[in-house]
Order: sequence, then C-alpha cells, then structure tokens
Amino acid sequence: MSLRFMSGLLTTAFLTLVVSINAIAYPSGSPAGYTGSPGDGQHCVSCHNGSAATVTGWITSNIPATGYIAGTIYNMSVTVSGSGKKGFEVSPQNATGTQLGILTAGTGNHLVGGTKYVTQNSSGSTSSTVTWNFTWTAPVAGTGTVTFYGAFTVGKSNTKLSTMVVSEDASVPLSATASATPTVICAGQTSQLDVSPAGGSGTYSYSWTSIPAGFTSLLKNPVVSPTITTQYIVHVSDGAFAVDAPANVTVNQPATAVAGNDTTFPFITTQVPLMGMAANYSTVLWTTSGSGTFSDANALSGNYLPSTADKTGGNVTLTLTASAQSPCTTAVVDTRNIHFDSPTGIDGVTNTALDLVLSPNPSTGLFSLRTHGFEPGSALVTISDLQGKIIVQKKMDATDNLPVQFNLSGTPAGLYLVKIQTSRVMLIRKLVIE
Repeated sequence: MSLRFMSGLLTTAFLTLVVSINAIAYPSGSPAGYTGSPGDGQHCVSCHNGSAATVTGWITSNIPATGYIAGTIYNMSVTVSGSGKKGFEVSPQNATGTQLGILTAGTGNHLVGGTKYVTQNSSGSTSSTVTWNFTWTAPVAGTGTVTFYGAFTVGKSNTKLSTMVVSEDASVPLSATASATPTVICAGQTSQLDVSPAGGSGTYSYSWTSIPAGFTSLLKNPVVSPTITTQYIVHVSDGAFAVDAPANVTVNQPATAVAGNDTTFPFITTQVPLMGMAANYSTVLWTTSGSGTFSDANALSGNYLPSTADKTGGNVTLTLTASAQSPCTTAVVDTRNIHFDSPTGIDGVTNTALDLVLSPNPSTGLFSLRTHGFEPGSALVTISDLQGKIIVQKKMDATDNLPVQFNLSGTPAGLYLVKIQTSRVMLIRKLVIE
C-alpha cells in the first residue's frame, strides 16, 4: 500500500471523526453563547454545519402588550417544529450582548452561563412539535427594550434563528403626596392642605377626611384650623384606581401659668416656697416687685428669699411669666402676693406688759397656752409651720393666766410658730414638737 494512499485514508478517517464528534459533542444542550445575537456572534451552525434560517413566533411569553414591569416574573415558552431531534438556546440581551433580566429554568431545560442562557437537557424529541417552558424576571426600571435571541436545531444540520422584542411598560401607576403648610400651628391658626397626584389617567378626584374624625372636603387644597393635633387623609381617584396620602398638622396650645395662692408669712421667714404651675411653655421666669432673690428664677419650684426691705414693707408681689411654644407667641403672666406679719411682739423684742407662755415646750404636741397683759376680749390664735402653712387656728379669750389646751399629737416633729393677735397687739412664740 502506497504512502499517498495511506495518507488519504487517514485524512478521510479524521474528517469523519470530526463530523461525528461535532454531531454528538453537546447531546445535553448547547454551550453558552450560541444564540446568534450580535453580542454572541455565533449560533448552532458552528457545530452542526448546514445553514440557518430566520423564523418568527418560536419564542412566546405572557408579557403584556403594554410591556414588562421591573422585577415581575413572566412565563416564557420555546416551541420548535419540524422533522428530527430538536434543541434550543435562548438569552435576553441588548445589542452589545449584556444580559437583561434573570432566567430561571423549567422542566426539561437548564441554565448555562450563569442565568444568561437557557437550553434543553437532552437532544430532544423527534415529535413534530416540542415546547419548553421557563421564566424570566424583568430587569430594573429604566432598562428599556429587551430582545430575546434564540437559536434552534431541527435535525442535525437545520438551524433556525428567532427573536422576540419586548418593551418596558412606560405607564406610571397612580400615586399621591399630601402636604400641610405649615405643619405646626398655634391653636386658632390655619394650615393649607394640598395634594400632588401623579400617574394614572391624569384625571383626579379628591376626598379628605381626618383623624380624629370631623373634617371632610372634596377640594384639592382646603384650609384647616384644627384645635388639636390632627392627621388629614386624602383619597385620590383617577376613575380606575385610588390611593390614600396623609398629612399631619401639629397644634401647640397657648401657654398657661399659675403662680400660686396669696399667702401670709411671719416676719422671721427667711424663704418663701415656690410651687408654680405652667403648661405648653418654652421657658418660665420669676420676678419680684421687691428686692429679694430666687433660688432659681427659671424653675417652677424653688424658694424666694425675701429681703429685709420686703418684710419691713409688709408686702411683695411675685410674678410668674411663661413663654409660649413656637409658633404661639403670647406669653402668659400670673402673680402671687406675699404678706409679712408685723414684727411687733416677736421673740427677742422686750415687752414686760405682754406675755405668751407655752407649756411644756418642747412638747409631744400636748401643751397649754397662757397669756398675760392682754386687754380682756377676743383673740385669734394661729399655729403654723415655718413655711406659713396653718396647722391650727382658733378664737379664745385673752384672759390672764387662764390656760387653753391644745392637742397637736400626730403633727410632724419640728419648729412651729404660735401667734396670738387681738385688734391692737400681736405676739409670736416658737413651739418645738418632738
């Protein structure tokens, strides 16, 4: 056998082997990148030889005619017709080959190239028509047009190419944004409501309600004057669809202030307790008509420290001012009058004609009171603590050395002031209860 003959025989055998390998190289589906798209640049003819022809309608879906909506999952189908075993590969791409959306394989098919391509599991049925189903998740909004490129084999060397082009749904769903201007008001002021609708049919109707209930309006931009913090809800309809949108109006109430009751204190008092009350305020401030000082002029509670001039003058006025919370602007003022008893007869002031004796002192609360030097007649006895709170007050006859019994059992231990006063004179003594 000649060398030339042997060489020809080997060449024929090699070519036969290559054709056989190409025919069975991918019995369970196509490799990635063979859809015939501009980005792939190749299709089934590369392996199967023969020729390729373009067909229509072999790729179908349930994507509506209005286009896909981002993130929505759609059902896809590939239907191959003809004589012989069948296969396919489909990919959603743009003109440069970029994957658009995500494929998910179904029965009888699988993915290659990540989630970019879907192909059959086996060489396919010889039935006249074969259908494969899978799904596609639409890409992000703004992607635009997507083309599904597909290459199909019908028999060994019969390749078909088909595309399906889908657009993005350009319609905008109905939406609405409500607002209130201003969002914070003082009771008695007004706020302008408004709503900005978008999308839908473009023809809108409005219906406002409120929480708490009580307000309704069919206007687009009504004016409201709530007395308390209120949420307003507008129901916007375009004739086919409807949405709700809220707007809140916060209502700040006017400030209030109570300085406290007018009070009388003994001359020896060194501090006057403050127990002011206020609401809906931003700041508070105590001021005085006298020359005393405050432990904290910017706090509702604390003490006023009267000066000697305050007590000698007999009266002082304390003023509590509460500034309003914005946008309220009116400050509110309340006053408290403090009266100081005359120092006549206070311990340490010598008066041999008058006397007031408490016995025993200190005591457990049981004691007697005797007077000396008072003119006969009615007298008022007042027992109070050092803050001016009256514990006992009773009338008696100011008769020399006639004891009057008092029972303060249960009164907290401490120092108390006992004052006896007639129409002409007054005496004060200290009482210690243990």
